[in-house]
This record gives sequence, structure tokens and C-alpha cells, in this order.
Amino acid sequence: MWLFTAVLFAGCASQDRPFQLVSGAAPVYPVQAKAQGIQGEVKVRYDITEQGSVINAVVIQSSLGKIFDQAALDAIKSWKFNPARKNGVAIAQRDLVSTLSFRSGKGTDNEAALPRR
Repeated sequence: MWLFTAVLFAGCASQDRPFQLVSGAAPVYPVQAKAQGIQGEVKVRYDITEQGSVINAVVIQSSLGKIFDQAALDAIKSWKFNPARKNGVAIAQRDLVSTLSFRSGKGTDNEAALPRR
């Protein structure tokens, strides 16, 4: 009986997993900003639904006015995730924050844009 119970609980634990980014666009560097060599970062807060879509994306910090804000929001809204799971059930994630960096000369550096929990 103990062996069966341990295997059953181990199976439940394996159904837990964090969310995973599976697709989406990198931010498009605004033409005017790139032509002028303007660089910056945008920090965005957002939620992920149980279906893996991004909702409620808002800019919470921008290094240079609003020049990169729309590009950052457009990119994040295109992201799709495998949602987090708890006991095998998809769960929403709230208040995630990602920072998207725009660097002149090499396009967009999106490595720092992955969501943090």
C-alpha cells in the first residue's frame, strides 16, 4: 500500500511546472530611434492567462520618454506561453515583469526580456 501511495504522489508532483515562453516576436527597433543611435530600455508588467496569452501589459518604466514603449508592448503582447501548471491544472501568472533593451548598432538585445517570476 505504501508503494502505491508514494508513486501516486510522485505522479502528482510531476504535473507541476513553471510557465514556458514558446513563441513571440522580438521588439522592432523604432526606425527613428535607430537612425539617431538612441538606446534605451522599457520595463513592462503583464499577466499570463491559463491559456498562455499575455494580457494587461503596461509600461512601468521607460528610460527615454515613450520612444520604445509601443515596440516593447507590441512584442510582449505577441508572446505565447505554455502556462504554468499546479497539480496538472493550468494556472494564470500575475504581475510578471520583463525588461526589453534597445541597443543601437546591433538591433534589439532581447536576452534580458525573458519573464522573471
